[in-house]
Parts: sequence; structure tokens; C-alpha cells
Amino acid sequence: MNFLDAVRDAVRDADPGSGVHFLSPGRPEVFLSYDRFLRTSALLGRKLPEDRVVVIAADDQLPTLQAFFAALWAGGRPLILPSPRALGGEEAFRRHIERTLAMFPPGQAVLALQEGLTETEFPDPVVMLPREADRYDALDFLPATAGPGGDAVAFLQATSASTGDSKLLAVSHANVCANLRALYVSLHAGHDDRVVSWLPLFHDMGLVGMGLLSFFHAWPLYMMKPTDFIVRPHLWAQALSTYRGTITAAPNFGYDHAYRAVDPCELEGCDLSALRCAVIGAEPIRLTTMAGFHRAYAPYGLRDGSLIPSYGMAESTLASSMWTPGETPRYVVVDPVGLESGASLRLLGEGLLGEEPPAGPGIPVFSVGRALDGLTVTLVDEESRPVEAEGVLGEIILRGTSVALGRLDPATGSPEPFPEGLPTGDLGFRHRDELFVLERRKHVIIRQGRNHLATLLEEQVSRILDHPAHEIIVFEADIHDPASDITALVEHDGGAHELTAHQARQLRLLDLPIDVVLFARRRVIPRTTSGKKRYHTTRQRLSDGSLKAERTLRTLLEPTAPHGPSHRA
Repeated sequence: MNFLDAVRDAVRDADPGSGVHFLSPGRPEVFLSYDRFLRTSALLGRKLPEDRVVVIAADDQLPTLQAFFAALWAGGRPLILPSPRALGGEEAFRRHIERTLAMFPPGQAVLALQEGLTETEFPDPVVMLPREADRYDALDFLPATAGPGGDAVAFLQATSASTGDSKLLAVSHANVCANLRALYVSLHAGHDDRVVSWLPLFHDMGLVGMGLLSFFHAWPLYMMKPTDFIVRPHLWAQALSTYRGTITAAPNFGYDHAYRAVDPCELEGCDLSALRCAVIGAEPIRLTTMAGFHRAYAPYGLRDGSLIPSYGMAESTLASSMWTPGETPRYVVVDPVGLESGASLRLLGEGLLGEEPPAGPGIPVFSVGRALDGLTVTLVDEESRPVEAEGVLGEIILRGTSVALGRLDPATGSPEPFPEGLPTGDLGFRHRDELFVLERRKHVIIRQGRNHLATLLEEQVSRILDHPAHEIIVFEADIHDPASDITALVEHDGGAHELTAHQARQLRLLDLPIDVVLFARRRVIPRTTSGKKRYHTTRQRLSDGSLKAERTLRTLLEPTAPHGPSHRA
């Protein structure tokens, strides 16, 4: 089946009032019914060259979605990229666009840019996208068919680049249709669901999990700009309340921001009782975040079973495994000592969200439930042997209908197929036949033959310094030197730049002692466009001196004494 044909069929049977609502603070809501939206994008599609990659960059969701669907109508393959603001400036945006266009044979890609987005001039062909809805004309009818489907490429997605440069993935029509049907089942969804999202559309969770999911099932979709959420995070809760949102999603940092940066007075009158599924994924899921968000929003009607831990990746279109809606999320507490692929983990206890967590040094890890329909999740050890027993750590392998066609081969412009079992690079284990995800393999620090998980160390440093874990990154200064410093970079320090003697001692007593702590006043940890920490890039910036930390302290020295020069640009 062609994805666009499936959307057209769903829209044909939908309530005429169902469609996309574009929300912006201080401005009237902009609404387009799904029928109107598809007719406007079909007309825009006639202005695009046929059978091309359409590289899309915009600040606003309306032109982004218009160009995405227009590319599908034209038989093309849309690819959404971050805007200059998301990439950190005009120069970074220019380089990113040029690198992306260079991935395709000459003449095979067209650029679609929102008007006024950039001052950089790019070579033709370039299609300009109006920001305002009333500047998009519409066909009087929906075209009868959208073209080939099945295993043909529907669109391209960029990987998150957490360990290096981003790669492009080819997602087929069959892939996306399978994942969206499976999500419907796993979310226990129905005809009356309503989706509220602030997520960027260049990220798979925002595009597939919020946008395409709503179109595919003809659910009302309410979209905020990501920057509006970052500046005024209470607007997310207000939108969920006002529009009686039943489904939403965000990475861990979004939920963390939504409870740390919101004043209760900003939530006066909010009612989240309609919210069934608040999906959390895309990065390590932290108990401090889950408990903090639950505690902050329970007085406003948030149900115990509304928070839904999940696991997925762009290589599987989006979702791979998900907790059961309506059930209180559960976690187990893992001993961080001696974590080896293929070895049994020591579980120190378990708990449910909302309960007092067990005392002790263990790390809480949430269940992400079972695999979605059409997917199988298996584990293998370092020798690629199957891990069958529960409580044994292994690399997660995915198979099934949602696994994308493959990564794009720059030489041919065609996808290189994934192996029959897709190695995810993520370490996980099973407990009571449910999946638990620990860490990316490349975020494992190996010392004296033992593995130490960076995110678990960040949790421990967070407790010692009383600082949010998402603003801390722990890494080896030099992966080729087994004696190199284990370094913790702490951003948004607030200008204190000090360690107490007790804190320094506690950092030295960790299973993997922290040698150096870097303090920075601002946000300096390199991140992917989806918010994941980039360990490799952090290490490089430390090495070349461009890491913008104001203070460098050694835990073995007196807490107030600096060690060497600060790492500044």
C-alpha cells in the first residue's frame, strides 16, 4: 500500500472537522481540515519535479508538512532537516544543507525552504514555502492515486548522530504503514483520540510518532513550535488541557523541562484527566524525571498509568517496544558494578512509579514493555550468540516489518539493506519477559576489562552534585589511553565552580572514580538535533581546546584549586 493512499482513504471517512491545528502564543489558531490540507499539498506537489529527493527546511510546522506531503504527491522522497536555529546558526545550517545535497547524484534533489528562513543563497532548484496557510491554494479534488507503495521508498530520515555524523535512512511505504498500525494497537487507541505535540518534525518521534500517526488515523492534531515549548513549557500542559489531548510524546529532557521549569501558578485551571498516553523515549528514561513529572502534574489530573516508557529508533521507522497504557510503569534497580555483555546482572530491587524508590547505590531502569506487532526483539552477547535467559545483558537486535530499508549509499543514492537482524548498538536485558534498555554500546567506558555505562555514572554524579543528570556528561578523555582521565562535564553550573571536600571524596569512591570535573555556566554539551549527548564530539572538543568550560577541577586536589588551563574556545 502507498502511505499517502492510506491517509487519503482515512481522511475520506473522517469527521469533516478533523484536521491539523497550528498553535502559536498570542496568535489565533490556524486550522486546516485533513481534506483541505491534502488538496493544498497536492497542488504544491505539481510545482515540484517528479521523482526527486525533496530536502525540506522550515521553522514552522505548516510549511514543513505541506512540503512533506507535496513531495509524496510528486512521487518524491521527502527529507526534513533542522532549521538554522536548531543547528546553532546560519553557517552550520549552510554546511549541513551542502553536505546533505552532496549525498545525492546531480539533479536528484530539490531544496524546499521556508520564506525568510535563511540569508544564504543555494543553487537552483529551490522551492520557497510560504509560512501562512492562506497562501497555499488547493485543488478542487484529491488525486485518485499517489503512485507506487509497498517496498518503494516513502521518505528519508536522518539518524540522530549520537556517535558521529548523521546517516540517511530510507523508509518504505510498507515500513511506515506497519509501524503506524502497530502503534495504534500498542497505544490502545480509538477513533476519539487527539494528539498534542511540540516535537520537531525533523526527528522521528515528532514526524512519525505525532504527525504521520495522526494523519494515518485521521485524529485531530494540535501542533506547537518546539521553541515555544522550550521558552514557555507550561504551554504544553495548557494545550493538553484545552484541547483534551489523549496522546502526546517527548524525550526524557522534555518531561524534565516540563516539571523543573514550570511554576504551579502557570498551571492554574489545567485538567490533564483526558491524557491516556504520554510516551517517553528517544534517550535514557530517568526515574528522577518520571517521578518529578508525575508528582508535579498528578494534582492536575495526570493518571498513574499515563506515562508510557518506550524504545525505538529511526532504523525501525520509530517505535520498537512500548509499555502498556493504563498500567503504572515499573522499574528494576541494577547494580552498576561489573556490567558485561552476556553476563547476569545483579538486580537490587524493583518498584513502581509513585512509590518510594529502594535505598542504595543501584540505578533504576524502566521497563519498555514488549515488541510492537510485526517486530521481534532478541539479545546477543559479544560473540553474537543468543541471550535467552532473563537478567542477562546483551545487544538488542531487531527484525520485522518496521525495520527500514537501509542506510543511503551516497554513491548510488539507493539504500544499502540492513542485515536480516538489525544490530541496534543498544544494551538491554529482559525481566519477566519485558525489555529493559541500559545504554548505547559506544557509551560504555572500558577500564581494566570491566564495562562502565556512561549514563549510569551520570546518574551517580548527579546525586553527588545535586545537579540534573541531563546536564552532566561523563566520558574518557582519550579512548586510546587506558589511563586517561574519566571526566565529568557539568553545564548550567550557575557560576559556583566548586567542589566540597565531601563531594570530591564521593566522586573518587565511585566504582569508576571521576578524575576531573569541568564546570560551565552555559549549555555546552554537544547534542544531536533530537537532544542526545554526543560523547565522541565532547571528547574531540576537550582534546582540541574548544570545550567552553570556565573551571577545571581535579578530585584528588583541594576542591578550590584549579588544574591547568580552562578549556575555552
